This record gives sequence, C-alpha cells and structure tokens, in this order.
Amino acid sequence: MKGVGRTSPTRLDVLSGFIAMCVAGDEARRRLAQLIAGADAALSSSPPDLVVASEYLDELVCWADAEWTDHPYRPVEARPDEADRQTRDYAKDLRHAALPVRVRDEMGRIELSVEVQFLVLCRQPGLDCQIRQDIFYVAGRAAMALDLGHLEAAEREIQRMKQVGSVEPRQSRYG
Repeated sequence: MKGVGRTSPTRLDVLSGFIAMCVAGDEARRRLAQLIAGADAALSSSPPDLVVASEYLDELVCWADAEWTDHPYRPVEARPDEADRQTRDYAKDLRHAALPVRVRDEMGRIELSVEVQFLVLCRQPGLDCQIRQDIFYVAGRAAMALDLGHLEAAEREIQRMKQVGSVEPRQSRYG
C-alpha cells in the first residue's frame, strides 16, 4: 500500500478539494463523493482504519495523476515532517472540540501564560545562548504538555521556565 502511514485527513481534504474543482459531470462527482465518504468513514472508525483510508487516498492520487498531472495547482504530497504536523494539528483540533468549555478555557489561559512568559524571558537583555536555548526547550515542553492535555505539567513547565530565565548568564546548565 502506497498510502499506509501517510494518510492524513488534511491530505485527503486538499486532494479531494482539488479534484472537486477540476472534475466535471455527475458521474465523476458521484465517484468523488463515494471516495471521500469511504475515507472519512475509515478515519472516523475507532480505531481509525488507516489501511482502508490509504486505499481511498491512493485512488484519489491515481485519479489526479491520470487526469491532472501537469496542472499547476495540483497538490503535492507533504514531506513526512509536514504530514506529521498536519496530522497532529488535526488530532488536536478534534480532541479540543470534544473537551468541556471549562477545560478549553483553562488550556487557553495556560497557553497564553506560556506565550507571555516566553516573550518576557526572551526579551531580557544580556541572555546568553545557553539560557535562551533552555527557555526554548522548557517552553516546548509546556506546549507539548498542553497538546497532551496535561494542564498541571504545563503549569510546572511555566515555573521551570521562570527559574531558567532567572539564572545569571554563564551559570545555566539546565536540561
């Protein structure tokens, strides 16, 4: 299977949107609707059936290759790192929508706190390279904790970020 491991909802959305703009005729639109419905059903199942979704994606890719290979706006496959990022963002959006409003509000407050603290620390004059790297590292850990829904861990990382930023230059060996 060509598509196994790289089937992302974003890739399906972009490619099917491109085909929808290019395709003409009721039969072709029916075929596209069936492919999209099949891929969506495979991705929506629990657990997602990536093999079946990949088969639908492969069929869309073959269709686009056969009909619109030289089209200047034909979407190309994302690099692996970009595909992973898109999939992660999609999963975060789905999970975020399922959370209670109270939890989403708390996550937003913590995320804002991480961003503000990060900017405050990075704008301090005289930070050496190692401390700046430590601040980036801890801010990344806080962001990952939020992505995973670990609000308490994100709060702890904010405190760690403050500690790192308060260290005198050349004394930092955080990590």
